[in-house]
Amino acid sequence: MKFVAHSIKNLFVIILVLLACSVFGIQPTPTHAQNGGLVVNVSPRQPGPFQNITITVEDYSRNINSLNISWSLDGKVAQTGIGLKEYKLESGALGTVNNVSINIGGVVRTVSIRPALVDLLWQSDTYTPPFYAGKALHSNQDPITIVAEPFFLNSKKERLDPTKLIYDWEVDGKASGTDSGYGKKTLTITPSILIKPVEVEVIVSSTDGVYASSAMIVIPDTKPEIIAYENHPLYGIIFQRALNNKDFIMAGSEAKISAIPFFFSNQQKKSNKISYDWKLNNSAISEKKEEIVFRKPDNVRQGSSRISLTAKNSERFMQFSDVNFNISFTNESETANQGVF
Repeated sequence: MKFVAHSIKNLFVIILVLLACSVFGIQPTPTHAQNGGLVVNVSPRQPGPFQNITITVEDYSRNINSLNISWSLDGKVAQTGIGLKEYKLESGALGTVNNVSINIGGVVRTVSIRPALVDLLWQSDTYTPPFYAGKALHSNQDPITIVAEPFFLNSKKERLDPTKLIYDWEVDGKASGTDSGYGKKTLTITPSILIKPVEVEVIVSSTDGVYASSAMIVIPDTKPEIIAYENHPLYGIIFQRALNNKDFIMAGSEAKISAIPFFFSNQQKKSNKISYDWKLNNSAISEKKEEIVFRKPDNVRQGSSRISLTAKNSERFMQFSDVNFNISFTNESETANQGVF
């Protein structure tokens, strides 16, 4: 009896709602199925220029496998057939628009394809020597700055102002809400102490939702490396000849060795937070600098010494590196390293 009472009450409420809609001219809001249930999927969702695109349709309110489906591209019929639920095309250049219309038994849906592009650029504040031709790679615990450069062109081939777009950032699959928003095209992060690559993704869209594009980048985590070079009195540091794990023959009675801390934190290097622990034949050397001078022992005709060095970042303990090499000397070593180049 209680169930019947509830049913009668619900029916009475529905009747009142329908009467109100009739009196005041209100139309009930259609559900997804009442709206035809037509769903259009575009893959990829944010296509770039000259990219293969697949468009598919489904209708959850009716069986469309037996219906004639007509596809039109920019007003011209491209394909038609029974149950033809898929259409493939190639996007145009930046600034172009392709309108694809799907007619399924009189129900028409149109989607617009506006190719857009986003580039992601990143930099890490790690040390490299002057005139180094490579990129300063990211090391563990060091900040990374990522900049998004979207290329959204309207029909007049005018680029939309990147500072007036919306940026949604994700780091390692997690939304970065405080760094996302209007005009926030730059992201700066400091990864955790875990040694692993950093995955950064951004979705950029115009305020009206007409343009959208996404990009993803994986930033590798590089181990810092200390590399030893001869610092020649005439030619300076001989960067083209690393001494790591090599046998170096001393030219003359002494040789200056420079240790270059590649990809250590630039900030800590400037504030002298990197320690240098040198050893000669496993005995500690009091000098704690980047450069050290080794001299041939007096009254010794020839010999060899094992040099080792450990460099550590005192504030970021995951940044450290080791190097080992041999220094040899003979009476004939005066001419052994002539012609360094």
